[in-house]
Amino acid sequence: GRGYLARVQCIEVWCEMTSEFFQEYYNATKNAKLRQALYFNNPNKFMACHYLMKLHEARGDKIMIFCDHIFTVKEYARLLKIPYISGEVGERERLNIIAHFRDGNEINTIISSKVGDTSIDIPNANVIIQVGSVSGGRRQETQRLGRILRPKQTAEKQAF
Repeated sequence: GRGYLARVQCIEVWCEMTSEFFQEYYNATKNAKLRQALYFNNPNKFMACHYLMKLHEARGDKIMIFCDHIFTVKEYARLLKIPYISGEVGERERLNIIAHFRDGNEINTIISSKVGDTSIDIPNANVIIQVGSVSGGRRQETQRLGRILRPKQTAEKQAF
């Protein structure tokens, strides 16, 4: 109410697996890595993420997509044509991506692995899409939510 934090609306979107993915997921009971890869790369999850990204970009929002699965981070970045930040990205390139996201209009969406959870200054980010996390729990979600809690310049710029 005093403007110290942005107003936030949290929405949870559940995405059923396609029948093919679910069958593979179900059959991979002894292969945790395969199950995790199928969980993160569910085509319905990708389509929901793509839809939300386009919706928020059309509103003029700044969007951070988070995912803890490196293959998925790279694949989403490739398919969505957006830059990614991970431990594999050099510091100079990472700072360049963040600066262009924060200070300009040429990058309005980025995707990040866990490295985006802390120590990134992006006060204009107002949307988070979390594709999935491995084991972060409440602390990780709080860190990610903190990326968009800075007060926004206008009252209509809500955080999602």
